[in-house]
Amino acid sequence: MSDVFDRIEWKAREILGGGPVCVHVGDVKECDIKRHPTYSKFRDEAISAGVRSAASSRLWESMIAIGRLSDLDGDDTWRLVILDCIVPCFRSLSTKISRDFQVEREEIRSAMAVTALEVWKDTAQGVPPRHVRDRMVKASFEVAFRYGNATFGQYPMDDVELLIQSEIPAQDSVLKASSIIDVNSIRDADVAEQLRGERIGALFQRLGHFDAVRGFHDDLRAGRRSGSVRQVMTTSRLLRSRISGPNLYYYASDLYPPYIGLREAASVMGIAESAAHRLIRAGQFPFPAARAGRSYKISVKALMYFKEIPDVIVHVDDVENGALHASGGR
Repeated sequence: MSDVFDRIEWKAREILGGGPVCVHVGDVKECDIKRHPTYSKFRDEAISAGVRSAASSRLWESMIAIGRLSDLDGDDTWRLVILDCIVPCFRSLSTKISRDFQVEREEIRSAMAVTALEVWKDTAQGVPPRHVRDRMVKASFEVAFRYGNATFGQYPMDDVELLIQSEIPAQDSVLKASSIIDVNSIRDADVAEQLRGERIGALFQRLGHFDAVRGFHDDLRAGRRSGSVRQVMTTSRLLRSRISGPNLYYYASDLYPPYIGLREAASVMGIAESAAHRLIRAGQFPFPAARAGRSYKISVKALMYFKEIPDVIVHVDDVENGALHASGGR
């Protein structure tokens, strides 16, 4: 059954046909370079170059530039081509979110395509061409992740510890009973919500990082930082929002840095750093890796999704209670 991604590809192939494609000036007849690939070959090369590193790809820089020029002429052909060369990297993620969170795949894919086009429009001025493709991909991934986050309550959070190097066996947790309870099996939503927060708090206390968490909470309570949950959740789903306000809820991922190094990410993934480098060079790394000089930065949220770690929503009181229990009441 066809979906929006298939229709984008079919439309691009219909417009460009089987003849040569020129990304330099947009017209094969006007180009000084006489050898041009067919659209099929051009598309394969663009997809591969985008996965490797669009920011350093001359091909993608030329594509973005010719796309902008086409927009000025009122021709959306190259905008369609750019979208067609981006959406293949959305397929596996959208399929996984659809399967794991019981969300319509077509709905996710449509939202990703629309978001990519919105970013294309928003980056028309002030953004270098080499950065446009990555921004389109990043925004589309974030939209897809939000579809999964919207159903956070249906999934356990037992694997959240994978993002921290130390491992805490359940039987050694100070929370004892709550640490081995499957949150997903609890019918009382209030109790399940409380246990999620307590586990997070106990984990950070045990690892000696709770001072940073406490500072984060102080900022939330003082209004120096806004709770991230309000943007995507209605207050009716947050049990204590009517009492304390939704600002005291946040995603567990807010406690982690936005990006970590490739070595740390590879450790969480269970592979060697050298293997991670090979996957990136081959265009087979499971999610985008941001280039930072000679090294790479990995999105923690993308890594959480890859490891199937739900980005659960917690309340500051529950997190602090969990830390208090883990410290023995000190």
